[in-house]
Amino acid sequence: MPRSRKRRKAGDPLEPYRRIRKPMPPPEQVIPDRRRKVAEREADRESREEAP
Repeated sequence: MPRSRKRRKAGDPLEPYRRIRKPMPPPEQVIPDRRRKVAEREADRESREEAP
């Protein structure tokens, strides 16, 4: 008679994913998000163009 399978604990649902993909260290240089500043500059330019 074959041995029965042992059931694993339902601990971490992401454990199989972590076995495949190892955690990456953070990048050394963080690139700042400049979308807000660009939008503000564009809004300022448009408001200046509309004013007489």
